Amino acid sequence: MSYLELLYSGQYDRLVKETLPLVETDKEAQTAFLRLFLSRDIIFLLDEAESIDLLIEEAEKGNRYAQYAYARWQTITRGGEESISIAYTNMQAAADKNLPDAIAGLAITYEYGDIGSVDWKIEDELMQKAFDMGSELAAIYKLQDYCFGRHFELAQPHLAVELAEQLIKRDKENGIDPNGWWFYYRATANEPRTGRHYVMDDYQQALDLGVIRAFTDLIIAYGYGETNNVLIESTEYTDYLQKGMNRLCPGAFFLDAAREMKRYDALETFYHDDEGIQRRQIRYGVLQDSHDLIHSRLSQAARLGDTASWEQLGDCYYHGDYGFKQDYNKAFTCYTNGAIHDAVGSIEKLWRMMHDHLIDRPLDYVDSIAIQGARCGSKRLLAETVIIHQEGRLVEYADEIERFYDPIFDAPEFTLDNDEDWQEVIDEQLGDDEPEEDDGRYDAWA
Repeated sequence: MSYLELLYSGQYDRLVKETLPLVETDKEAQTAFLRLFLSRDIIFLLDEAESIDLLIEEAEKGNRYAQYAYARWQTITRGGEESISIAYTNMQAAADKNLPDAIAGLAITYEYGDIGSVDWKIEDELMQKAFDMGSELAAIYKLQDYCFGRHFELAQPHLAVELAEQLIKRDKENGIDPNGWWFYYRATANEPRTGRHYVMDDYQQALDLGVIRAFTDLIIAYGYGETNNVLIESTEYTDYLQKGMNRLCPGAFFLDAAREMKRYDALETFYHDDEGIQRRQIRYGVLQDSHDLIHSRLSQAARLGDTASWEQLGDCYYHGDYGFKQDYNKAFTCYTNGAIHDAVGSIEKLWRMMHDHLIDRPLDYVDSIAIQGARCGSKRLLAETVIIHQEGRLVEYADEIERFYDPIFDAPEFTLDNDEDWQEVIDEQLGDDEPEEDDGRYDAWA
C-alpha cells in the first residue's frame, strides 16, 4: 500500500510513523505527510501516544516537518493553555527552515492575532510567499477566501473554480494524485450556482482522495436534494451517514443529531397532554431515548472538533430544547469551547450572554471576546469592538482597530444585514443623539 493510499484509507497514525523518517528524501512520503496535516478533521483523529509523541521527539531534534506538524496539531486541537505559544515556536522554527506549509501556517497566526495583534498585510505577504513556493496549505486558504470571502469582503467563487482547476492540472502534470481538496473546493464554489447534484462527482472524488469532510456534503446531497428542510432518508443517504460515522467524520455525527432533532419535534407533536398515564410513560421513554441520542451524537462530533456541535449543544442548554434542562452555565461552557476554536457563532453568543448579564465576567474578558469576534469575521462584534475603543478601552489593540476595523465600520455600505436585535444593542451603546463631530459613523448606522 502506497503512502497516499494510507491517507485515503484512514490509516493516519501508521502514515505518520512510516513517512516521517523519509520526508526529506522521498517525494511521495513528503506529499502524503503534509496532506495529512491539511485537515482539522484528520488532525483530531491522531493518537497522542502513537503519533504526537513521535512528532514531539523529532521536533526537539530540529526536524522541520515534525516541527510544522506538531505546530498544526497544537493550533487545531488547542488542548492546553500553552497550545498557541507552543505552536508558534515550532511553526516559526519550521518556517525559518523554508518549509512552505510552515510559512503559510505562520501567516495564519497574523490573521487571527494568535501571537498578539492582527496584521493582515504581513499575513498576505507570508501567504503569497508560501503559495509561490508551492504550499498546498496556502492554496487551500486561497480557495477558502475565494469561496467564502475574507476580511468582510465578498466571495469570488469563479476564482476558486479557476484556481482549483489549475491545481488539479499541476498535480497531474507532476505525476502525483491531485489533492482531494482541489475537487472539494471546486464543488463548494460551483454548488450555489449549479445545485448540489451537479457537484456530487467532485465531492465523491474528494472523498476518494482522503477528504473525509466530503461525507458531510454527500450526506446532505443524498438526504435533502436541492432543499434544506425536507429530509428523504434514501438508501444512499443512510449508507453515507453510516459510513461517515464509521470513519469518524464529525459532520456525519452532527447530521445524525439533526435528523434525530426533527424526530424529537415530531414525537412531541404526536403525544398530547391529555393522554393517559400509560401513554405518558411511553412518551417519556421515547423522548428520553431521543434526547440521549441527540446528546451523544453532538458530544461525539464536538470531541472530533466540530464547532457547530459545540454551538448546537450550547443552544440546547440555553433554550432547554430536546429534553435538555435549561442551564445557562452549561450553555456558556459549550459556547466557550466553540470560541476556543474561533467559531463565530459561539463567540457572538458568548458575548451576548455576558452583555445581557445571564453570565457575569470581568469587563476585560467581555472586551477580549468582542475583539476575538471581530478578528474571526463577526460584523456584529466588529461594531462592538470599534465602540469599545471609542470609549477608551482595548487601548493595547488601538493600532489593529484603527488600521483594520475602523475603516470597515466607517464605510457607508456597512450594515448588520437587517439584524434588528443586534442593531438595538449597538444603538444603545452609541446613544440616541448624533455625535457633535460628525465622523460618518452615525450616518452609516442610520
